Amino acid sequence: MILFKLFLFLFLLLIPSSIVFAQTTSSYTAYQTRFSYVTSCPNNQYYDTALLQCSPCPPNAIQKQNDPTQCDCIDNTFYYGVNQGGGSLLCLPCNSTYIRSSDGFGCVTTNISCGLTWPESVKTESDLDGSLWVPITNSSSQPRIGNASCVPCQSGTWPDSSSQRCTPCASITPRLTTASGSSITCCNISETQDGICLSYVKDTTISGFLDLNRFTNPTSSLFIREHLTASFFLCRMNLSPSIILSNTRRLLSNATACQLLANIATMQFFYGSNGYAYYYYDTYIWNPQGTSFTWTVLNIRISIPFLTYPSTYYDEINIATYDWIPAKFTQNDLMRLKLAKYSTTGQFLGLVDAFDTHMQFCGGGYTDGRAAFTFGTAYKKSCTIRADVLWNSTLYETAFFDPYVVFTQNGTDYMLPCSVVVTNYQSIIGSFPNRNSDESLWTYHRRFFLLDRISGITINNELRSIHYAKSIKIMTTLTSGEAYIQPPVIIIQYDELTSTDIGKGNFVQVTFESNYRMDLNKHIMDIWIAFGVLAGLGIILAFFRTMIWFSRRSVNSIDLMTIGKFALYLCNILGTVFFIVMAGVSLWWLIFFKRQDSISLVMPTSAQQVSFTVLIVIGFIFKTFDILHLIGRQASADVFFVDWEKPKPGNKNTVSIWRTYFVANEFQEIQTFRRINVTFQLFFVLFLLKVINLENIATMEPGVNLFPSTSDYTPEYNGILRVGIAFSMWLATALVQYLVYVIFYQRFIEDSILNFIDLCSVSNISVFILTDDQYGYYIHGLSPHGTTDVNMKEMIMNLERESNQMSGTRGLQAKSDEQTFIVQFTGHFRSQYNVLIGNYQRQNSRRVQKRTDEKDAELLMRAYQSINEFLCAFITRSLPNDQYTIQRRRFLGKLLNYDFQTSALIGMAEEALESRFFIDDEKNFTAALFTGHENSLFVWNMATFLFIDYFAFNYVLAAIITYLLNLIAVKMRLSFGRRNLSRKTLIPKNFLI
Repeated sequence: MILFKLFLFLFLLLIPSSIVFAQTTSSYTAYQTRFSYVTSCPNNQYYDTALLQCSPCPPNAIQKQNDPTQCDCIDNTFYYGVNQGGGSLLCLPCNSTYIRSSDGFGCVTTNISCGLTWPESVKTESDLDGSLWVPITNSSSQPRIGNASCVPCQSGTWPDSSSQRCTPCASITPRLTTASGSSITCCNISETQDGICLSYVKDTTISGFLDLNRFTNPTSSLFIREHLTASFFLCRMNLSPSIILSNTRRLLSNATACQLLANIATMQFFYGSNGYAYYYYDTYIWNPQGTSFTWTVLNIRISIPFLTYPSTYYDEINIATYDWIPAKFTQNDLMRLKLAKYSTTGQFLGLVDAFDTHMQFCGGGYTDGRAAFTFGTAYKKSCTIRADVLWNSTLYETAFFDPYVVFTQNGTDYMLPCSVVVTNYQSIIGSFPNRNSDESLWTYHRRFFLLDRISGITINNELRSIHYAKSIKIMTTLTSGEAYIQPPVIIIQYDELTSTDIGKGNFVQVTFESNYRMDLNKHIMDIWIAFGVLAGLGIILAFFRTMIWFSRRSVNSIDLMTIGKFALYLCNILGTVFFIVMAGVSLWWLIFFKRQDSISLVMPTSAQQVSFTVLIVIGFIFKTFDILHLIGRQASADVFFVDWEKPKPGNKNTVSIWRTYFVANEFQEIQTFRRINVTFQLFFVLFLLKVINLENIATMEPGVNLFPSTSDYTPEYNGILRVGIAFSMWLATALVQYLVYVIFYQRFIEDSILNFIDLCSVSNISVFILTDDQYGYYIHGLSPHGTTDVNMKEMIMNLERESNQMSGTRGLQAKSDEQTFIVQFTGHFRSQYNVLIGNYQRQNSRRVQKRTDEKDAELLMRAYQSINEFLCAFITRSLPNDQYTIQRRRFLGKLLNYDFQTSALIGMAEEALESRFFIDDEKNFTAALFTGHENSLFVWNMATFLFIDYFAFNYVLAAIITYLLNLIAVKMRLSFGRRNLSRKTLIPKNFLI
């Protein structure tokens, strides 16, 4: 008789006075009010396991010795009118000549003792008013011990669970009213429910109890069949059947039975259809129908567990005035979760700590599991368990838990209930509300289990199925300006195993995690405001750059190319804007999350991180388009090498082409030259992140632990923090590398750009680079010695005279050394150049289409010489209609890369215009090379690295892919650049290395 020892709970007598139950509504608000966390009670109180606090014992009762969860009558002159466990005790006085009987439910005379000839006899029980049922004689109906004889119990008694004695019906179905022996009739054994006679509490109008479990293929459950009906009626039991639904609501419930009923409802996932445990709990016990009255402070729900939060709960914990739990946590503080633990049959097993393996299958004692409850630390642990172990092993028990959060305020510990969200919960209309992403649609419950090996046992006593917690997630929310936290929500997903899964070596994976979140709408809004401001400025800048580009064209109308150019410039600028905002956000989170002392900031959830994901994805895509545009633009520029060398006297064809080939090869080599070495960059960043272990800064916990011990739990990485630390290391490494190159390497070892300019002078070769129709760069390579096609001796002597300033200068102007210029050409010059280059390209195409004879080669050479002579004449000012001026750019022109005097020339006659050469001390001709776009390439490389790692969480993989994509970009630039040089300079591709 499982429920015979009704010893655990009393009525719900004392809930803190601040709890208010509305009288005209069924709302229940006790979960809103904290109560003191206590572990011991004074003598006149007992530890109420329903409330988890001290409650007063009823009149004539004190705390039971050796059991603080029970009350007992103050002495043996009182007998039990009712004793349901806990404080559910009614102590009635015996008559003056009587004392309490051995079982406590009756009175016996004080001068009666059982004879030695009847050692198995007992003192005969009295009626509830103290009068004897039967005279005390040797022919009493009390049976002997063992099977010596079997004597039926008299009216008013029935056998106890061991059939060793007769027990008054009052101890099973207690009544407050006095009854005579003849009026009390117990059940037959065949009529009992769960070994208990329900004659005086069973309501024949309530029926339809189903014994089905909630597996995929429901079966009749032996446990539910044995316990559902009895637990329901005993939980609903009244002091008097006549007031079972009276307005006073003075139920004296069987607390153990109520917990058992709650367990069955939990095993059935709180399914509320008629016939299931939760239906009876909600309809007849928690929200009984037939009256307009509801529970009040004075008439409260006695010993009835609270299973489901009202539908207003989500709104209550998300209002601006929420203040239930103050958030005063620092690094390494624990989120203290306590679990009220109950056996399958409803016995209270104590209040246990959540981290002591009670909430996860994957171990997790205090040392390992502490991290799961360290405030602000994101915890996730998965493990694989053999299905056979879950099915059979005694390592895992079936128990039920009600979670509470413990917090301290003003030096006092308080407790507050935590909600449970079961994703398997199904409403009576068939929907699964707890699978919605909208949490306001969830149904919040109170009780959960880890393993259910009970409900799957069929009526044939065969275990067919079990339920286990496949996933448990504790979600804690900071709210109300980070000053408070909401009660943690425990989200559980159950899965099942059937007997067909056992014995086959199957494994199941279970997961336990703990996350923290907060309202980040303001932060997200700030991100998009920052992006909006920068993007607005970027659009203006893109328009300005398009206008500059348009001013350098030879057309006067806006066409599709202009619109496309604007879109490409927009990709460039917005890609950089996305990257800047992304980097700023990641650094902000990295600094303020990792360095906070009092926890007021937590990392975004996956849903909240969408904005950051958009930044990093679109930033990478836009920068990739920008690099492709850069390669295409540089690989299509018009390049021509002007040879100043004069033929030797007597032979006009003695000028060697090898100097031009050599300069062209050097130009081809520096096309992908960069001051920042990507290979070194990647290796050093990986060294910092993986060897120095700076990667561990990106873990989802406040504070930094670069070298955790093997016993320490290492939280998962966060994508935003990984971006932040990787960006920091990448930027620092690049900055150091750039400074070393500029300050040391470029000065004392070599400067590839200056070396190329020197080579042009030594080779007597000038370079025209036309990046736009009427805009480009000029490198003046005319040798001050007049000729450079000389032997070694003359070359050495020429260089010696130049170093001793015994020869002219290399500059375009007399007595100057300026060799590099930014050039704005007139339309007339460009048209002349187009005619000549067009003739050259036609001759070159004929050479490609057929075998070249001497005549064709001669025509091709003349076309090349025509271009060369035209450009030489232009530089030496020998063209009357194509003159130029040399000037310095103003500061604003340098800053914006635009000459504002251009607008003043609009409308002038073409013949009156002159090309303009701007002295280029900053070597802006590198804009035709990779090194002139170091920033764009650097941002693209970094964006690639961060983009790959953000999704892969693997810095090594990110480095490999970044290296490969950079290599592809370099190869594309070299390949397209080689083809462009070959097509526009008459140099065969096989001569370009």
